[in-house]
Amino acid sequence: MEVKGKVFGVIGDKYSTINQKKEVYVLDHIDKYTNKDKIIEALKMVNLSEDYLLKKSNNLSTVEYNKLSLVNSLLNKEDLIILDHFEKGLCHKEREYFKRLIRKLSKQYGIDFAIKTNDFTFCFDLVDEYDIFKNGILIKRVDKKDAYKEEIYKHYDKHQLIDFVLLSRKKGYLKDDYYSVNEVIKAVYRELVWDIF
Repeated sequence: MEVKGKVFGVIGDKYSTINQKKEVYVLDHIDKYTNKDKIIEALKMVNLSEDYLLKKSNNLSTVEYNKLSLVNSLLNKEDLIILDHFEKGLCHKEREYFKRLIRKLSKQYGIDFAIKTNDFTFCFDLVDEYDIFKNGILIKRVDKKDAYKEEIYKHYDKHQLIDFVLLSRKKGYLKDDYYSVNEVIKAVYRELVWDIF
């Protein structure tokens, strides 16, 4: 896969990633000559303290484990980092923080991210493309601009946001006709209210 700095949403029934927890110690999997300050900086980047240098992975929550795995991948300078349901357990503020971080790392350092998630709201404004897998085989790559096409939802649950946008387009409410998204929402809502009566 010759891409640099792209973020992929991974959709599929049997796409296997690092689902089982493995022993993850930051120092075990990093070049012993790596500067300790760099390691601590990476830990802070994912909102972990330097205490995590010595913690055993079987004592970590899923959120802590995922963050520590990300630290390992970054310090090992992996070209492709797979985030498997990384957003699970994160509060809204952290989700938004990690979306910004992933985007920054992908663009600034040319790292590719593959994000496997069933949460469309996490990947919708983050990914560049969707990779659709069937039985572990990539069957199609779909540009993010095609997220409003029905084809993708043969493989992925359609989010309410998509239904809303499609309904607003069908009713003729286009974002460009309004000065803000809120105004589009109000217009569609008014139409829906009148449809009820």
